[in-house]
Amino acid sequence: MAENAKSLASSALKGERVTLEARVVKVSKSELRRQLSLKLRTQESFLIASLDGDAIGEDKWQEAQLLTPESIVRIGGHIYASPGEEAISDKGVTNGHAEAVLDATHTIYVDDLIIIAKASPNLPTFRRDELFALGLEERLNNRILDVRHGASGAIFKLHSGMCQLIVEFLCSKGFHWVHTPRIITATITGDNEFFHLPYFGGDSWLAQSSQHHKQMALSMDMQRVFEIGPVFRAEVKSRASARHMTEFTVLDVGMVFQDEYHEVVSMIESMLVFVFRGLQERRQFRHLIETVKRFYPSTREFRIGLDEHGNVPRITFLEAKRILREELGFEAPDNKNFTDQEEAALGQYFRSSPKLGQTDVFTIDQFPASMRQFNSRANPDVPGLSNTWDTIVGGREICSGSERLNGYDEVRSAMRAGVCGPPLDPEADQWQPYLTAFKSGMPRHGGVGLGVNRLLQGFLGLDDVREVTLFPRDVNRLAP
Repeated sequence: MAENAKSLASSALKGERVTLEARVVKVSKSELRRQLSLKLRTQESFLIASLDGDAIGEDKWQEAQLLTPESIVRIGGHIYASPGEEAISDKGVTNGHAEAVLDATHTIYVDDLIIIAKASPNLPTFRRDELFALGLEERLNNRILDVRHGASGAIFKLHSGMCQLIVEFLCSKGFHWVHTPRIITATITGDNEFFHLPYFGGDSWLAQSSQHHKQMALSMDMQRVFEIGPVFRAEVKSRASARHMTEFTVLDVGMVFQDEYHEVVSMIESMLVFVFRGLQERRQFRHLIETVKRFYPSTREFRIGLDEHGNVPRITFLEAKRILREELGFEAPDNKNFTDQEEAALGQYFRSSPKLGQTDVFTIDQFPASMRQFNSRANPDVPGLSNTWDTIVGGREICSGSERLNGYDEVRSAMRAGVCGPPLDPEADQWQPYLTAFKSGMPRHGGVGLGVNRLLQGFLGLDDVREVTLFPRDVNRLAP
């Protein structure tokens, strides 16, 4: 029967028996008596185990003296807390087994010991008070030990939770989870960021996006589709960038709309608010956020500021450029996309402005057509602009979306025009499967690609996207 934290604290004060598994942090041996003191780690917290050689038996006593840091042990014994202290667990004890983390103010007097796995001696030391002095590269070189640290491990549990919330929201709105190929044949001429992949004597490439296959699924009358999966981009700038990698996880969403593309924008904004609130309000995620905040100095409370209609604030591309020039002192020409510095400045501006909701999430709408892909629809009322948007989270662009062209002839014309990028040949064999979706009749639709790693990075306020990527890949890194 599960007990809450208060019950566990009471059990500790009464000296009741518990059984748990933990990793060894440190072994200290008494010089005068047959006793060992083990500092143990269970998830994000610590406790002390006191071993008496006479209590556990001679064979186990000999084994215990050879324990090394990072070994896994299963211990049974009676737990005591110092007077006035409470166990800091909210998961309790089930059937006498501690499922939760305890505090180092608690001591278990061990009468049963099983060594589950003995770690090799002389492993790198990852003390929590020295973790960040090691530097990210050294931590990535020892990723297994790094993620065992409470704060690093909490990040990836939050990553899992964030993906669960995304799926929960989209499925509740009638979206279908699809799976599309990562080996493709259609690429943009002159785009050097595709990874080439020899394929049984022919040529193929790794996908940078699942957008085209997602559109093909919409042409199959699936109406609403999404996918979460890896994409690949030969980003040379990932050599020194804190926001680019060569492999990363993307949420791709495609949706048929009834009247106009802002239906898609609103759906994505609603999803983001649902995810952020879920992370902040659900107990299991709140605990993890607090763990991250204790050890990462750059983290801060994420702000969800909504406008008077209860929506994520939106401004146009041209208005964002005006703010940068007139209120924030940037040059910010209208014919160039936002720099990383400009996005960060806009993020600070929205976070600190009561007029704009003091929010860490907002949308920039109506980008110039020259900055968007060939299949994005131009604004029919304002020449030069397009029905496209970016959403900013924590001062970084985390997703780009657009209303897509849906007519067969207009897609072919847009390919030939080469408004953004080089002209494409709609007669080329590589484009025929894609164009068949339009030849067969494509509904009006929009879509978005959202960087899942960046989304968590922006939510937590971390400095480097590799902090939220379990096994990051960039120009310099192919291991572990």
